[in-house]
Amino acid sequence: MKRTLLTIALALTLTTVWAEGGSTLSVGFDLRGLEALFLPTLQATADLKANINAEFSLRIPISLTSDLLYNEVRLWEFGLFLDYHPFRNALYLSVSLIQMGIFRGFDKPETDILYLNEVAFGYVWHITKSLYLEPRLVIADPSGVFESEYALVMRTFADRSKFRVVFLFGWEFLAIPSL
Repeated sequence: MKRTLLTIALALTLTTVWAEGGSTLSVGFDLRGLEALFLPTLQATADLKANINAEFSLRIPISLTSDLLYNEVRLWEFGLFLDYHPFRNALYLSVSLIQMGIFRGFDKPETDILYLNEVAFGYVWHITKSLYLEPRLVIADPSGVFESEYALVMRTFADRSKFRVVFLFGWEFLAIPSL
């Protein structure tokens, strides 16, 4: 697992080297995880993002959904997403290229590996040169292809729906000049 994560991080870094006009690597954490203080389900997300140019970025999100009160089950989700900034500004459309989920825990369902699909709309608001806030509306399975997988997720976690709002706080930590 460590080797896979290192390979992905290295590939993102090398991808940005050939980008036009330079690029950045950033990491973001979902501030909505704090609502677990009030709800029985924790939903937390962290993103590693490579801004390739003004229009495109690649993102690797890692999400955890965990039932805090009723049973011991966790859903880990990860994937590769393409973010498209059509107007070369902060507004973007995100599509999942590859996404999967893995159930873990004592009360996990029989099907423990899921293949998923999401589309998101978001906006990146830079607070400073390197810090940003990123609200995002996530629509799970907009085409209806993975209906049974998302039905299983929603049965397992009562607070989970097809629409989620993610509010990331992020840091652009590495600027890579173009060659």
